[in-house]
Amino acid sequence: MAQLQPLGACIVESCAELATYAEIIFTALPTPADVITAVLEGPKNLSQGLRSGSVYIDLTTNSPETILRLHEAMEQLGVEMLDAPFNDCPVGAQSKGGMGLAIMASGSKVTFQRVQPILELMADRVLYCGEITTGTKCKLIHNAVNAVAVQAVSEGITLGLAQGIPLEIIWDTLRFGSFGQSAGDIHGLPHYWFSRRCDDISKHPAFTVKLLHKDLRIALGMANQSNICVNHLSLTVKDYEEAERRGWSNYATTKVRCLQEERAGVIAKAALPVISSDTQPQPQSTPTGTENSAIIKKGIFSVLAVLVLVIGSNLFKLGLHWLLEILN
Repeated sequence: MAQLQPLGACIVESCAELATYAEIIFTALPTPADVITAVLEGPKNLSQGLRSGSVYIDLTTNSPETILRLHEAMEQLGVEMLDAPFNDCPVGAQSKGGMGLAIMASGSKVTFQRVQPILELMADRVLYCGEITTGTKCKLIHNAVNAVAVQAVSEGITLGLAQGIPLEIIWDTLRFGSFGQSAGDIHGLPHYWFSRRCDDISKHPAFTVKLLHKDLRIALGMANQSNICVNHLSLTVKDYEEAERRGWSNYATTKVRCLQEERAGVIAKAALPVISSDTQPQPQSTPTGTENSAIIKKGIFSVLAVLVLVIGSNLFKLGLHWLLEILN
């Protein structure tokens, strides 16, 4: 933290002290319980120093119930509040040609407009979703859909391997088809899965099994409260429960794919190139060497030569026939 002081950072001893210095305060913590501790219940928590008229924004992928509890507490303190989770981090933050980061904010529209310029410094897109908790619900839905898609991709790839199809061909089939516009993290597979990076806990994963499991449990609870049947999400949650039982809580979320590998009796492993967002992806199942290119060019030249000879021969015969008719 001391390294940030020359840049203008103010070092404080507690959340409560921090609140006395700032007009707009953000929290971004792993779980709803962590947020409650930091903001409401922990020693020297944020609420003990918040001033009336300030703005509190929670960036955590939280639960709607926790957001409502925080919002009620902020109202009693005269503090405005937004819930504004990010859609993707840190991959989106590093994107050069993709969609980048988006913030899904909700709460008072007046408060949103007040802090919108600051939010726009943090993300490529800032979405106003509506009343408080709506942004959080949108983020939970996003993560649930993504997790289900990831498992569907795992099933497809392991099915192809079990059928004897080379991994690079399966990957090309998925990413160059209509599905492959990034659904199910298709372009990140070489880095996170095929390289077996997911098996190494020392790689410091950006998003762990236990964190996504938390998001999925909240999303499933939201569906159950609304009496909405979500079969695919329920099955995906079971995979994450099994992953945690196996001690994979702090591994990258990609580790869950290993359950599907086990069910299929295959391993998805290959040294395929990582595709960046600013380069044009090329098929890995199609030869691209100069030798093959030369063969193709030679073949085209041979076909053209035959066509020229056939056409020339026919024209010569027609011309000779015409000349003989004139002489006769």
